[in-house]
Amino acid sequence: MPNVRARAGRWAVAAALVSLAAATAVAPNVGAQADPASVAKPEAVQILRVSTPSHVHKARLQALDLDLTEHGTRTTVDLVSYGRADRAKLRDAGFSWRVVVADLAEAERLRVEADKEYARAARPPGAGLPSGRTAYRTLADYGTDLASLAATYPSQTRLFNLNHPSLEGRQVKALEVSNNVAAKDGKPTFLVMGVHHAREWPSGELTIEFAYDLLKNSADPRIKNILDKSRVLFVPIVNPDGFDVSRTQTYEMKRKNCRITDLVLPGAGECQNSSNFSLGTDPNRNYGGFWGGPGASTSKTSETYRGSGAFSEPETQNIQELVSSRQVVTLITNHTYSNLVLRPPGYAAAGLTPDEAVYKALGDAMAAPMGYTSQYGYQLYDTTGTTEDWSYFATGGLGFTFEHGGNSFHPTFSNVVSMYKGGKKATGGAREAFLTAAESTVNETRHAVISGTAPAGVTLRLKKTFATATWSGATFQDTLDSTLVVPAGGSYTWHANPSTRPEVEQDGGTEAWTLTCESATGTVLETKQVTVDRGQSVTANLTC
Repeated sequence: MPNVRARAGRWAVAAALVSLAAATAVAPNVGAQADPASVAKPEAVQILRVSTPSHVHKARLQALDLDLTEHGTRTTVDLVSYGRADRAKLRDAGFSWRVVVADLAEAERLRVEADKEYARAARPPGAGLPSGRTAYRTLADYGTDLASLAATYPSQTRLFNLNHPSLEGRQVKALEVSNNVAAKDGKPTFLVMGVHHAREWPSGELTIEFAYDLLKNSADPRIKNILDKSRVLFVPIVNPDGFDVSRTQTYEMKRKNCRITDLVLPGAGECQNSSNFSLGTDPNRNYGGFWGGPGASTSKTSETYRGSGAFSEPETQNIQELVSSRQVVTLITNHTYSNLVLRPPGYAAAGLTPDEAVYKALGDAMAAPMGYTSQYGYQLYDTTGTTEDWSYFATGGLGFTFEHGGNSFHPTFSNVVSMYKGGKKATGGAREAFLTAAESTVNETRHAVISGTAPAGVTLRLKKTFATATWSGATFQDTLDSTLVVPAGGSYTWHANPSTRPEVEQDGGTEAWTLTCESATGTVLETKQVTVDRGQSVTANLTC
């Protein structure tokens, strides 16, 4: 049954979350002749820190279908409380809590004022970040900045649209960064993403700032090595519709996308209508791997609504196709708020991955410069249908969620600077963590290498098609399909993910990549089966 708490609670307080930058809290249904004394003041929206001393308690809390944040410890989880009804649910279920933020509308007003002061005081303006920004970007700002980077660094960047426009018709932008970016080579790929969840503004800022950093400092020996040997892909805004709703203050607490009715495009203005604020699909519960399991709701008004089916949403279809068309050996999806580096599995009953040793080593190495905790995804709470659970189990590439940010979805902008560069408890911040991930990407012990000879100029293709299971046992088809062009010398090197998927490896089996050589018209001239594991190199010569 749909969660009527959203109808009774969230809509009643929605007006308090509109135009927070101007600190206006307008009660709903107040006409010109209304008696102010007769109009109930909207309840304050709060962040509560709920005591969850065990995994069982976390699962019970999830079952209440409240608005959980990504902030948690081994014994607590934060949630957004929209009023008395939410607190009554907690109390009736036997939970205790303390108030972390007493009034989110007031906190947002103070954040806006602090950001104005920060921008005025910055000397020189924007000195803290590679781009020079002193305030959160709007959606239009991201478009302008990505276009500017592409125009400024044409030999090192490729700006392109992902395959599916958003539900409201917006193009989703990706920026590829590498030295000699136009070559169709076999470099490994590092994918960095932000804003799966609309209200998590720093996740996009940190993503695009790293793009600025690599390009402005590409002569630095460390960065040059990364750009010589890998491709770094950036998708700063995965969920542009939801982000625009949140960032322009229509509904600052918007988390999900703009899906109002399953499988139907929203009408003009529907997503911005206060009666629809609680609707939408959570993109980070909509990925195909284990879709429909624990930690993903069937309630359309839940903040973790999983959608009508695996990959039902354009946001997740875009990332699925992007990952499937490249050898993404490292993936980071940025979120707020917490101080965590999360790795699979996302749900406790899955058991450890066959790559736990390398996964933990890289997670720990990235968490250290940020002062974060490195842990399994389920240690926050159980989730299914998430980005890295699908990407890892489909490709074998190492995927992580970074949860940035203390006690707020979008804290004062000065905190974004600290997140990126490192603060009191960090030495290098997200910048150093991203560099560590990029260096892991070019580390041949962390992926597979296929090399050999073939006629110069032919296209080589690595492909694999298989069935991926959802939680219910139903399956859908996944296809991994990437290409390179053999260079003039007739020798190639392809940095790829292992041929055997983790699930098959867990069961003691092996799989092969299908390697084909194709003519300019796409005719397959030769086919080989290539089996290779993480850290291994194999030779595959083709005569075509």
